[in-house]
Amino acid sequence: MHVGSSIEEAVWVVVSSIPNDVPEITARFLSSREALARVGAAKATSSSSTTLSGIPRAWAPRQGMNMTIRFGIAGLGAVSNDVLPELMAHPEVAITAAADLRPEAREKFAREFGGEAYADVEAMCKSPKVDAVYVLTPNHLHAQHATIAAEHGKDVVVTKPIALTLEDCDAMIEAAQRNGVRLMAGTTPAFTPAIMQMAELVRGGTLGRLLMINTWWWNDWLYLPRMPEELDAAKGGGVVFRQGPHQVDIVRAIGGGMVRCVRATTSKADPARPVEGSYAAFLDFEGGAAATLAFNGYAHFDSTELTFGVDARGAPRETGHHVRTRTRFKSFDSPEEEASYKDSVRYAGTRQGAWGGRPPQKRHEFYGLTLVSCEQGDIRQSPDGLLLYDGEGRREIPVPVRGSERDAELDCLYEAWRNDRPLPAHDGRWGKATLEVCLAILESTKLRQEVLLKYQVPS
Repeated sequence: MHVGSSIEEAVWVVVSSIPNDVPEITARFLSSREALARVGAAKATSSSSTTLSGIPRAWAPRQGMNMTIRFGIAGLGAVSNDVLPELMAHPEVAITAAADLRPEAREKFAREFGGEAYADVEAMCKSPKVDAVYVLTPNHLHAQHATIAAEHGKDVVVTKPIALTLEDCDAMIEAAQRNGVRLMAGTTPAFTPAIMQMAELVRGGTLGRLLMINTWWWNDWLYLPRMPEELDAAKGGGVVFRQGPHQVDIVRAIGGGMVRCVRATTSKADPARPVEGSYAAFLDFEGGAAATLAFNGYAHFDSTELTFGVDARGAPRETGHHVRTRTRFKSFDSPEEEASYKDSVRYAGTRQGAWGGRPPQKRHEFYGLTLVSCEQGDIRQSPDGLLLYDGEGRREIPVPVRGSERDAELDCLYEAWRNDRPLPAHDGRWGKATLEVCLAILESTKLRQEVLLKYQVPS
């Protein structure tokens, strides 16, 4: 196995290469920490002898210091209701600070976590009690806040999308390099156990050459309570910016990362939601494989009907879910009332946790249906792992469930931070390449022709 590729350097490892004439494919799960430790050892003995900023020297693991990575949270919005408990559950992570504009959020954070609470992200980034910053602010502020964190010597994890322009990505990457810190493109389903295992099986070649990847997701995104910026494409609103990175990361992780060109069409089908609500995209990979991405957020068909009734949280989907979403949307008399509701589900809001959150007994997360076709078989997810279809019929490959995609993400960052090495996966250049695909979806729609890509990196 080539240790240089991002997925192989991350969490899941197929430990044997099974000949094609053996009917049973067996995979063994290694914890992400064990897998990353192997990668780190390989890198320490094989190549890099420079710091993150390019200054020559040998790699040197952190010694004689606290081995817990201390996070500051930039933004205590609705998504923080998921992120905070996931960070808290990680054994090598501590939450020591947060920044938010709302006094009630800062007061609750200080009370619940005993941490520092700031009204300003830059003030938080100056704290000596923060090693890394998790950027959860609105999309149009990602680049600004990630760059501020890097300039103050903090490692950075940025939720999707990493930024809104390729120029912003370049500025973020340059700031991280200049200050010798890591920049991670976070919140990606490519870090979920089933997708990582799928990518390993494809890369291992047991089923022959990859032919195509198809990923389809129908949900209710457009009619969930939204803030105005979530429906403003200029501020990173709409499904291409806010959901596209999920599907693009999935197909890039499985397909090798290197997308040659994109042909796509988006839609704006509801005047009450004048932003992209769906898209269909065709991706041509450098290696010859193809991928189709279909996303529809108009709350009609629910793709959980194709995914064993399990949603993106790994939870069972209740009957009538989309109808309830649309009913709630219709109950708002004005955009201001809708924004007020959305504000109430944020951290410290009166309805905190009213929607979203992780189920107590979860299955694998389904970001829609992903079906991978190789020369000698097809692969898709099951609630408990993967389903493999070949000449022998159908068989299931169990894959252990973890808490969320952030478990592997945090392991990846922690091992790099602890051992003072570059990220083995999903760094700023990966995030830029994923954003390039999303921007190409919008550009292809405008031009009605394919768009060639220039900034792709391999998985």
